Amino acid sequence: MGADRRTAYEVLGVRPDATQEQLRRAWRAAARRTHPDAGGEARAFRAVTQAWEQVGDPEARRRYDLSLGSTATGAARPSAASADSRAGAGSGTGAGTGAGAVVVYDPPPGEGEADPGVLDLVRSSQRLHGAPRARGLLPDGHRVLRQARALDLLSSTLPGPLPAVRILTGLSVPLRWGRALEVDHAVLCGHRLALVGSVMVPDGVYTWDGADLRSGARSRPVAPPLMGPAMQAWQQLLPDVTVGGFVLVMTDRDALHAPVVRHTRGASDPAAQADLLTELPAAGRDLVRGLQLFLGTGPERNLVDRRTLAVLVDHLQ
Repeated sequence: MGADRRTAYEVLGVRPDATQEQLRRAWRAAARRTHPDAGGEARAFRAVTQAWEQVGDPEARRRYDLSLGSTATGAARPSAASADSRAGAGSGTGAGTGAGAVVVYDPPPGEGEADPGVLDLVRSSQRLHGAPRARGLLPDGHRVLRQARALDLLSSTLPGPLPAVRILTGLSVPLRWGRALEVDHAVLCGHRLALVGSVMVPDGVYTWDGADLRSGARSRPVAPPLMGPAMQAWQQLLPDVTVGGFVLVMTDRDALHAPVVRHTRGASDPAAQADLLTELPAAGRDLVRGLQLFLGTGPERNLVDRRTLAVLVDHLQ
């Protein structure tokens, strides 16, 4: 579609149901990108300026939307409900925003670049930070494999429906006397942070009683990693962020549905919990569903908070 036929929303790179704040940020970013003094083209800058004049003011935007006629509800201007339903169609949840959603940065591009508490735009735009690696004097290949598989699951399922997702591997919060709380993975989306631990078990059917995973009466119980202390530590470091805890249960077979994890009666009762998990331990498919629900229903799910991300990146090992 040529520039003269694009809607104001397409020129600014936002969805037609964007909020006024999202429009304002998109306009400022587009104006900086296209301004002739910054190496942009005058024609593109004029298009951005005209688009802002058409929708920058709520009353002007109302008149502009009416002028679009039938396209206001047609394919060129999908509603929020239809866009979200398409985004969630392949993930089992309608909480996603879709790959076409506009990611908003705070501070926006061009602002805060000299502030050491703001992560630079290049790294802020990266979806993955950190990498699985061995720790300690004796390399733990099993742990590296487990982290690598968990990272592959997170990176292949979350960014599609939630484009603002930023995934970090290897967080560490220093405590007193040289101790540290380590977290395998963290997923930031808007103002929500999901801490993700993992445990590998033999293939089979397991029951979760609130503290341990068991497979048969004679098998030894498996205790997943405790997430509560790390959740509390990160909540104190990031008081404006809602922190959740999740545990991925996997087998040596790379399958989203394995192992089968069932819950005993009363396992979801807070009094029975040995940890502060947001969702009960789960295999890949159910874990992803829980993460998408937790992250996708949070406020400003299209936002990348560059200050919060800077704190997280600074705590990577």
